[in-house]
Amino acid sequence: MTFPLNEQQQAVVQWIKTGTGSLNLIARAGCGKTHALLHAGIRTIVEDDLGEVVFLVFNKSNADETKAKLAKMAQDDPRFADWRKVQASTVHSAGFSTWRRVADKDVKVNEHKVRDLIDALADAEGPDSVWAQCSSALCKAVSLAKQSAFGLLCGTGDEKAWYDLLEHHAVNELADGWTLDDLVPAGIALLRTSLSMDRQVIDFDDMILAPLVHKARFWPKDWVLLDEAQDTNAARRALALAILKPRTGRLIAVGDDRQAIYGFTGADSDALDLIATELNSSTLPLTVTYRCPKAVVVEANRLVPDLVAHETAPEGTFRRVNITRLEVPADDPNGEAVMVPWFIDEEPTSKNVVLCRNVKPLVEQAYMLIRNGVGCRVEGREIGTGLIKLATRWKRVKTLSALSTKLEDYEAREVSKWQAKGREERAQAIEDRCQCIQEMINSLVAEGKTDLTDLVDFIDSLFGDTKPGDIPNVLTLSTIHKSKGREWDTVYLLDRAGTLPSKWARKPWQQRQEENLEYVAITRAKSELVDLIPSLT
Repeated sequence: MTFPLNEQQQAVVQWIKTGTGSLNLIARAGCGKTHALLHAGIRTIVEDDLGEVVFLVFNKSNADETKAKLAKMAQDDPRFADWRKVQASTVHSAGFSTWRRVADKDVKVNEHKVRDLIDALADAEGPDSVWAQCSSALCKAVSLAKQSAFGLLCGTGDEKAWYDLLEHHAVNELADGWTLDDLVPAGIALLRTSLSMDRQVIDFDDMILAPLVHKARFWPKDWVLLDEAQDTNAARRALALAILKPRTGRLIAVGDDRQAIYGFTGADSDALDLIATELNSSTLPLTVTYRCPKAVVVEANRLVPDLVAHETAPEGTFRRVNITRLEVPADDPNGEAVMVPWFIDEEPTSKNVVLCRNVKPLVEQAYMLIRNGVGCRVEGREIGTGLIKLATRWKRVKTLSALSTKLEDYEAREVSKWQAKGREERAQAIEDRCQCIQEMINSLVAEGKTDLTDLVDFIDSLFGDTKPGDIPNVLTLSTIHKSKGREWDTVYLLDRAGTLPSKWARKPWQQRQEENLEYVAITRAKSELVDLIPSLT
């Protein structure tokens, strides 16, 4: 079976056959990177007998999809079914499979490992201890330290590294009276205790860090293909390098620097640059998109000029629509004009999506859709969980009116605090969450609902997750962050001018990330891009 490759993909084949060292493959949105990796990368390595290769992918669904494609390739050539020749794995699975060979035979996975340690210390030292007062911050701090490969790339007790890490990720929202001077030594103690338990119990961060810190021996590979490299953290990159054969191993890091939007989760926004610097990597492009129509590519070119529509791409559409308009009822020409929502004329389907930079505008749209009988869901169960946690943080607050007052004070205080610290992204997140809840409160009160439980129930029903490969049966509303890696026929981009760039993005790197978000949103569209504009004309 043959698989046609375009000129850029053929250049990857040529580099694998005749090049040296490692490669950064810069793959723009929808440019067939998986096809290139499988049929230019792995196929060439296996058929030319260039050594053993492992394809490290971002998550389990990607791994399962890749394994299924390798199984199809094996129907023509059984070498693709030989795990010694070629493997596909998540980074976590690659680390865990190595760790199980050296850990206790009954090593357990407990995603709450650090939380359980904190709870035990809080029980022992009391409710006024740092363990009880700063438990959430400590969980986040230790997770970030593990993702940053503390214990491998720096000492577990490197206080400067800890302070720099926690300041960068704004892990300093602490109870009154507590500071980073309390958090850092507690974090160091927790990390060391956690590492000492790795042979008996590990969490998801440990799956990558444990074999590195404890110097487990990996099965060395001639080739490592690292997918979504722009979203890697220090531990992921260290594990990929640990799998490479010393001196002769070659890494192909595949990613799009313009889709690096997850710095707030622990990923390094300059991950591709860090890889290129460490390995002195060559660079090749994949810039021909097979997803986006020509009109969408033209719009994306304002941000990423080298993206090119494939020659067979349809023209597609880019247009602008007002969210609401004033219209005189057709059955009453002399009547008063009424507000008409955008979806009355073009009711969206489950193959469409409404994307926005922030959650609050999505919630506003969700209410409008639901009131008009259009089924919808906001993507992101964890977003709903976070909103419920914020709404219920005041134990004595039971009514929506009391919650609204508390939120106003909380928003003003916290936004001011984070602005003073220069943490604009933190201020933005708090403002968006508070205003999102206020919007829901206003809508619920208008329906005659007054209890906090009404809000919790509504949030729980509105937010959810779509499993990889599934197609929802209602319209999806999603933040741009949550849309990464997905595509829809029509993308409705909600209030782009009002939300992008964020008013909090004042530093050059912050503004660059906002441009990346806009590019990600635009390039989710397979047929049509529609700007939804919240104004009347």
